Amino acid sequence: MKHPRIFLAALAATLLSTSALLAAPPSADQVTVQGSQNRHEAKMNALFATPEQRMMFKSEMRQATRGMTRDQKKAYHKQQMQQIKAMGNDQKAQWRQDLEAKWNAMPVERQTQIAQKMERHAEKHQQRHQGQNQYQDDQQDMGGAPPPQQ
Repeated sequence: MKHPRIFLAALAATLLSTSALLAAPPSADQVTVQGSQNRHEAKMNALFATPEQRMMFKSEMRQATRGMTRDQKKAYHKQQMQQIKAMGNDQKAQWRQDLEAKWNAMPVERQTQIAQKMERHAEKHQQRHQGQNQYQDDQQDMGGAPPPQQ
């Protein structure tokens, strides 16, 4: 009779410890690894060989869409991405070289200004993302609902 009780007690302890592990919130390392890039961002980064190429592309897109409505910008971006997708590997390589050449032809002051702006944007995005994770962790720790929005 004692063996089934011991077996049941061990089984219950195992189930309780497993459910506690599954209910635990992920650590900070797990959150940053899992949520570091969304699918769109990863695809955009894969298009460019260097950060300079990406910054030049974004700068050109911003200049081209300046003064447009949100819907017009969205349509323009979609059209540009379709053109890039339709390019062959040789055409994409030439396009990347053109971006790099335009970046190198730009005055150093302008390059620095754009790079600093991109860094500030990335820092704000990271802080905002970390703030959301911290807020969610705090709410889980307290076991309460978030306060009403102001």
